[in-house]
Amino acid sequence: MNVHRPDEPAYAGIRPKIVGPGQQAADFLIAAPEHHGIPGLVNLLGIESPGLTAALAIGDHVSSLIAS
Repeated sequence: MNVHRPDEPAYAGIRPKIVGPGQQAADFLIAAPEHHGIPGLVNLLGIESPGLTAALAIGDHVSSLIAS
């Protein structure tokens, strides 16, 4: 039996999906201020298992978006 203790860290939150059920898989979405008009905000959406492999490249890209 797997019992979670309240004093242990655990996953919580919502992972936004960029495709609906039954739709073909899509790459993740990086929405910079040019997309939404809010300076300094970068949304990372739909990042699932390939996101771990791409994490360093995503970080470099987000860093360049914030710096510009």
